[in-house]
Amino acid sequence: MQQTCNACRSSCCGCVNGKESEDEGPSAPSAGGIPLAMVRDGRSGKIVCIAGRCELRRYLSNLGFVVGTDVSVVNTISGNLLLEIRGTRIAMDRSMASKVFVIPEGC
Repeated sequence: MQQTCNACRSSCCGCVNGKESEDEGPSAPSAGGIPLAMVRDGRSGKIVCIAGRCELRRYLSNLGFVVGTDVSVVNTISGNLLLEIRGTRIAMDRSMASKVFVIPEGC
């Protein structure tokens, strides 16, 4: 049985003994995929995993970044990405985009 995260009071994290783990989550998703930061301009993909701490995953979920959702990279400017998800454009820095794993279209 999965433990509950003290930070968010849910079982969204890989918590150990009721304490949030010290690492930032898995380095690579078990579902496969590539980091969103590596997707080229004009390409899109389907979200398969979101890594990172519970707070980051909750924040991204509130923005619409949930597993199964399509996301497109509109443009990359100075290392930041302009994304389109659910009809909304969102700017995201490369480090945060590297926590979102996608399966690119056409794969």
